Amino acid sequence: MKNRNVIITGGNAGIGLATSIALAKQGANVYFVSRGKDKAEEAVKTIVAESGNKNIKYFVANLSSQKSIRQLASEIKNEMSVIDVLINNAGGTFSDFTLSEDGLEMTIATNHFAYFLLTNLLLDSIKKSDYARIVNVASGSHYQGKIDFESFTKNKSYFVMKAYGQSKLANVLFTNELAERLKGTNVTVNSLHPGFVKTQIGNKNASWYSGLFWSIVTLGAISVEDGAKTSVYLASSPEVKGVTGNYFDKCKVKKAAALALDKELGKQLWQKSEELCPIA
Repeated sequence: MKNRNVIITGGNAGIGLATSIALAKQGANVYFVSRGKDKAEEAVKTIVAESGNKNIKYFVANLSSQKSIRQLASEIKNEMSVIDVLINNAGGTFSDFTLSEDGLEMTIATNHFAYFLLTNLLLDSIKKSDYARIVNVASGSHYQGKIDFESFTKNKSYFVMKAYGQSKLANVLFTNELAERLKGTNVTVNSLHPGFVKTQIGNKNASWYSGLFWSIVTLGAISVEDGAKTSVYLASSPEVKGVTGNYFDKCKVKKAAALALDKELGKQLWQKSEELCPIA
């Protein structure tokens, strides 16, 4: 990974920070995306101290905002002409139904549309690499997910875990459809389950009862370092060179949910995503 340009969304905390540190230790040029400048600067200090690698930079963006993502993509392309690895890692949960500034339910806006838009905006820069890997952090929650297109913009009996499962199913569907569209190129794209990880994702944007529930259910969860292993593997291992369109768990291919393998649903999701979030 020496001198490879790696973009990691949410690379300043949790699994993302652990991923940033691990890839920095391998000599990558790590560029992570954070929502805030202060936390980003603290994360840079941590990554440099842990890895000894000083080639660490950050971008600030609100990944629930399409305007912010477009600005982010422009800044990234101004910083570098070639992207070797893009890791779509940032995500969130939201206790209550809320719309983003683009009129999208916040969970799907943050967890799916951010992946969809940023990846497509950076695709030309990724295609220039002789390495060219896209890694999408999904979740085992996708097995319980269902896609309800109306719920992308309307309150359809909103429940936080239902919304999260849907967004993670969207991650796997997006990965598989993108892999199909990229056949014949040098770009690979895979999704993964990081494991049941002890992070603060369920405490952010949470009511007290949701936060308490998350704290209880994550008792006994694995560390963020263990949770980052499959992301690091897909970003750096020669074993997966040329491997694309797969879902990984514990650094091994695992069969995704039946809905995630539904090619027609994947095409429908892509079309709906373009309607609600134009790439151009």
